[in-house]
Amino acid sequence: MSHARREFLRTTGLTIAGLSAARGLGAAAPQDRYGGVTSLRTEATGWFRLTQFRGRWLFVTPEGHGFFSLGATHAVECMRQDERNLFGTRYGKSEEKLAEFFLARFREWGYNSAGYGSLPTMEKRLPYVATVWTEGPRSFSAGDRSKNADIFDPAVQERLRRRVREVAGHHAESPNCLGYVFIDLPVWSVVPRRGPSYVDFVRGLGPGAPGRKAYVEFLSQRYDGDIDRLAKAYGLDVASVPALLTVDLTAVTRRRAAVAGDDEAFLNRIADTYYACVVGELRARDPHHLVLGDRLMALPEWTPDSVLVTAAKYVDAVAFQPMGTRTMLRSYIDHAAGITGKPVLLADTNTMTVRPQEGQTDTAEYERSAGEHTLAYYLDAAASPACIGIHRCTVRDYRPWDPAFHRRGLLKADDTPYPILVEYTQRTNREVYRLVYAAAGAED
Repeated sequence: MSHARREFLRTTGLTIAGLSAARGLGAAAPQDRYGGVTSLRTEATGWFRLTQFRGRWLFVTPEGHGFFSLGATHAVECMRQDERNLFGTRYGKSEEKLAEFFLARFREWGYNSAGYGSLPTMEKRLPYVATVWTEGPRSFSAGDRSKNADIFDPAVQERLRRRVREVAGHHAESPNCLGYVFIDLPVWSVVPRRGPSYVDFVRGLGPGAPGRKAYVEFLSQRYDGDIDRLAKAYGLDVASVPALLTVDLTAVTRRRAAVAGDDEAFLNRIADTYYACVVGELRARDPHHLVLGDRLMALPEWTPDSVLVTAAKYVDAVAFQPMGTRTMLRSYIDHAAGITGKPVLLADTNTMTVRPQEGQTDTAEYERSAGEHTLAYYLDAAASPACIGIHRCTVRDYRPWDPAFHRRGLLKADDTPYPILVEYTQRTNREVYRLVYAAAGAED
């Protein structure tokens, strides 16, 4: 071990033994088999759930102990997004061998969970998040691979229920499952984002489409049958209003500012229909596990507050995938919790501040900048009593210099670590656990 590494560990109070102890907490506090702190005791139900300790939200392990989730996502992608073909050459195409390697790193780094996109073997050993890739709003991250769907269409709803049944069948009996997330960065906005808004999409459906019928019904209710007022608001001839199922509604889109309130109200009707379908089926098929919902964009202009409130009628916690993590989020976490009454999970966040160049070998500045910001960002978010976990994106690099991928891990593409960044991560995790568990009333 280098002198610099020993000095870093000494000044932060970290030791390799401490980092490996007690499922990666790097602390002396006794823990249960899931990583819950045993001095934070409440009812054991055999499943993960949520509660407050001294006003501090935490997961509760199946054995009834407080648990703040720190992990890293996308481990399963390392079998597919694999620049060096490590899966074939180093791990013999064995998912178990790759998982064992990652599990050892997670213990070293101080993680107690695997986030979403984990490997099957890891899911047997660590708390994790299951994913139901639903349809409804298109995904910002998936781009052209994702399209808006007519959520009012019974055929779409049946596809969603079938998908929920398939995923729940794999996770319903797993005590390690923290809960379910849905779409990655869904575009819940009335403002177009790289394509038509969801409301524009539904409004532009053909005359016989279920969504078009739902939109016309909504307008009729919204204007209480006042045809003159509706026609004026939407720039339509009064004579054409009774035939809204067949008229061209292009003019409606052009008058966006005038009808923005209507659009947001209808967006929430879409959201209500979507969550009722997906969560209703999920609760029926898996009544034990938490529903964490979509991994929403953590910006009001991307995710209206009203959509958070609508989602909160169905989900147990609000999950975010922050975009552009240079902005501290505690105030937004507090705001989201305040208007929904639900805790908040940062389900996939990366705090890189300097993008590495292709072929770059000297990464010290890159690591130090990212590490310092990770420490500040995590402590800021964890200071919110509503924050129940922070999951890092991702485990291993995959073309981190390419904006099309943004895979910026703690491991390089050859599975060697970024040493400075790893040390910052260890320190960050230790300090976050200390902050959170002390606030919740854990005993030393």
